[in-house]
Amino acid sequence: MNQQPLVTIRDVRKSFGEVEVLKGIDLDVMHGEVLCLIGPSGSGKSTLLRCVNVLEQIDGGYIQVENDFAGATVRNGELHEPSEAELARYRQRIGMVFQHFNLFAHLTALENVTIGLVKVRGFAKSEAVARARASLSDVGLEHLENSYPRHLSGGQQQRVAIARALAMEPRLMLFDEPTSALDPELVGEVLSVMRRVAERGMTMIVVTHEMRFARDVADRVAFMDQGRIAEIDDAKKLIDSPTSERTKNFLNHVK
Repeated sequence: MNQQPLVTIRDVRKSFGEVEVLKGIDLDVMHGEVLCLIGPSGSGKSTLLRCVNVLEQIDGGYIQVENDFAGATVRNGELHEPSEAELARYRQRIGMVFQHFNLFAHLTALENVTIGLVKVRGFAKSEAVARARASLSDVGLEHLENSYPRHLSGGQQQRVAIARALAMEPRLMLFDEPTSALDPELVGEVLSVMRRVAERGMTMIVVTHEMRFARDVADRVAFMDQGRIAEIDDAKKLIDSPTSERTKNFLNHVK
């Protein structure tokens, strides 16, 4: 693992109205690291991911990915709001997989993976199709490229969403509870794909309630509670022997 951070988060704060959801988050994520965020609902995990990808604007602090500021650029030592083009370039290096797949219902699996390559990356249609087919093959769905989302199981839809994100060749993958909307028997197929992505050295931040995945695949686990990182440590150490009583109580309920 490259010992330089790919993601730097400093004193990040975010409020919705009078509710402060993130209360000064400090975090580094190294190149090639898998970091899992765990914690109760409402602790700020998903909001933090959305701030990294600038789906939400932060109210204080800063986030950098590969030295570029999320939601702002540095010119002459001062922060400036990004143009649409600058924001698009920033987001291109980040892939995000959501709880509810977010596939285009009117497009086939192949078309769902191809569309970003053509419209965002500017690939010729033939090259985009070749890349999309390779990405679908990576997640074991090459035989379903002509299927529409309504004909796919939840697990298959989520694997298409992962293929779509990976086809863009991101430097960082964000997973926001990617198995929470799945029937229990479909969870394993998605986690298996995520394991393979991690084994290839992809930098990943994963919000999850799957403690076995976090323990076995993550390098580190951060426990978030009430908008703060209450504890962060080696994955196996934190899940097997947490030091915080709050972390212990949480793990006793979810293991």
